[in-house]
Amino acid sequence: MEFRDDAGPVPDPPTIDDVARSFPVPLVALVPQPSVRESGVSTTSTVWGSRPVELGTAALSYAVLWNPEQLDHPGDATELDRELEEMLAQPPALLQPDAVERLSWAPFASVPEAVQTALPAPGAGAGSLPQRLALHMRHVLSSSFRAERDPTPHEPGIFAAAPDARDAREASVVVDGVERPALTIDDEHVLGLGVDLGDAMAIVVWPRHLLPLVRLELTRRPRG
Repeated sequence: MEFRDDAGPVPDPPTIDDVARSFPVPLVALVPQPSVRESGVSTTSTVWGSRPVELGTAALSYAVLWNPEQLDHPGDATELDRELEEMLAQPPALLQPDAVERLSWAPFASVPEAVQTALPAPGAGAGSLPQRLALHMRHVLSSSFRAERDPTPHEPGIFAAAPDARDAREASVVVDGVERPALTIDDEHVLGLGVDLGDAMAIVVWPRHLLPLVRLELTRRPRG
């Protein structure tokens, strides 16, 4: 990756707070806890009929800390390539502060798009909770567990034993201190949870090997 000194500052993508302020409803997040840090956000936009394009989903990613009181603990380390190690040692001057902060979490275990807030789709049965849960689980598995799931060549979304909405079963999850009915779909590599909050659906997809380090309790995040 090359940076030109005369190119000007690299534009910073929207921060989590930026997305929280612009999203139509409060984002859902893990309750604050020592072992996790918000590390990024991914969004999708949608348009329904004549309605203008708006943010339809926002998914928070997390860095996971094996030893929150000692951030240089070897248990946190992940394998980094030389280029990234150099960038961590001396962040490019053109990076904005928010980008430098996100870069600092690169050595830690990462859980991309772990908690998704999804606006309900209009129309009976459109984007039901079981469908949304299975879809996001497949998305995370195809991006984070591709090798383990024997994907079909050139079709990364197709892989062995893909989560299916028909396999959803009853569960529960705590949201803002209240236990609420939820759905879960069993999977070998991730735990999937979905809960209907009325104005949005919250979808959690968390790697099973990192479950001992986190409390899967949710909250509506402040708008920043």
